[in-house]
Amino acid sequence: MLNKYTIIGLIVGCVISGLGVASMIDSFVNPIEIRQTNDTFGIGDSDKIRFNAPANSFQTLTITGDTFDVKILTTDEKNNIDNSYNDKETFSWTNTVSGENVIQIQNTGKSEFNISGTFELARDPLFLTYHILVIISGIVVIGFSAAFTVRKPRGF
Repeated sequence: MLNKYTIIGLIVGCVISGLGVASMIDSFVNPIEIRQTNDTFGIGDSDKIRFNAPANSFQTLTITGDTFDVKILTTDEKNNIDNSYNDKETFSWTNTVSGENVIQIQNTGKSEFNISGTFELARDPLFLTYHILVIISGIVVIGFSAAFTVRKPRGF
């Protein structure tokens, strides 16, 4: 017969390991992460957005404001932009080569400006290690809870 601590430990360990397995499967099925942004900046403010984009990923950015400077640097260099704009401007590009994109925006007008966009990002390969660590921690919880059935520790 199983102890109540063992049953609770088995349930908690299975839930933890199940979450780790589900997250790992999700990262394998959806290797591209989509990030949406919608930020407002004050007069004279600037923003720098950096992200790694996989090959053949589509990026879009819309900036609305009085006047602003935009500098977009991509790895394939055919999508690079460095110019000043007025009112509203929409930028969209497809990365043909995977690598880092850098977007620098400076508000040069006399009013706030808004940035909204959708970026397709490459997932960090280090997250595979995190998923494995979560699965292992669930197995460790199951192992400790199984010890309660074999021998009841003092104080419990």
